[in-house]
Amino acid sequence: MSFFESLQNSAFTEWFLGSESIWAYPTVLTLHTFGLAVLVGASVVLHLRVLGVGGAIPPLQLRVLYSFIWPAFAVNLASGLVLFVTQAADRALQPLFYVKLGSIVLALWLGQKAKRAAFDVPEAARYVTFTRYVTFTLRANAMSALTLWVVAIVAGRLMAYYSGQ
Repeated sequence: MSFFESLQNSAFTEWFLGSESIWAYPTVLTLHTFGLAVLVGASVVLHLRVLGVGGAIPPLQLRVLYSFIWPAFAVNLASGLVLFVTQAADRALQPLFYVKLGSIVLALWLGQKAKRAAFDVPEAARYVTFTRYVTFTLRANAMSALTLWVVAIVAGRLMAYYSGQ
């Protein structure tokens, strides 16, 4: 039996999927969705600001959104691990699963680059129009991150319908 099959057939999976409570699976799925909404929502707002949307809002006021990203990611990671374990042998064979994970990692990395380049620079963060601090590369990174979040969400949804055949 492979490692992923042993995860999928573990006592935890039996307990979780065989729970007498109708709330077990929906609660984890709701936490995953909530974490996704906060994580991606905050990221989208920040990347759109880098692209010039919401020009009347000083970047300094948006820095608080970074304090939501990592806790939301932790919620998504924990709930995602639970959801993965219940179907580990199947998910480990799905290319979409790796597309989803790769997209998330790259989008988070690009978000951190934007934070360091635009939102953590005191001179830039004070100005409402901080366009002189936003380079072409930073704009391209913001567009890439937004695209990667879409790819991650679509790949995650398609995983439910992909049989691998």
